[in-house]
Amino acid sequence: MKASTLKFWLFIVLAFVLTQPGSIAFANWDAPYGFYKDLSVWLSSSAGGLLLVIAYGLYEWKREKLGCANIILATVIVVLATIIGYRAELVLGGEMGYGSGNIVLFVIGGLIGLALSIMLLPVSLPYALTGDLYYPYDRPLAVAWVAMIIAAVPLAAYIKARKEERLMEPGGRGPSVSSSGQGGP
Repeated sequence: MKASTLKFWLFIVLAFVLTQPGSIAFANWDAPYGFYKDLSVWLSSSAGGLLLVIAYGLYEWKREKLGCANIILATVIVVLATIIGYRAELVLGGEMGYGSGNIVLFVIGGLIGLALSIMLLPVSLPYALTGDLYYPYDRPLAVAWVAMIIAAVPLAAYIKARKEERLMEPGGRGPSVSSSGQGGP
């Protein structure tokens, strides 16, 4: 598998990993409404991030570094995250004025949620790592987050190893070779 394909899928996993702590933090900002609100906000924010990842994927596809099947599969993941998140929002039934009203506003809210969740990530990450961020009903979300981190770490390590391998190959640019072709210090 090409490094650009692996990088694309790492970005997809990171869209879920990086948005979760901040999403849970702002979902429970005013009051804990329960599992469905936390799930809805997380998937909305993730869908916003996945839209950016798909835009990147389309750019890579145009440069012929990414296959069409990857874009299609990623689009399916975005659609599933959006549908599941929106259905979770509908379960709340407009409780306490919560809810976007339709799926288009849900996706637009996901882009706003993406920005909020990334801004809240540094503050909420220590609480997520210690478990203090989550209410007892959020355990499935915490387990999903840890599982995605477990998937992301080896993927990132493999990408890094492939990159280092490529640099050390004969004819590859080693770390001491400058752009002018002269040796290092």
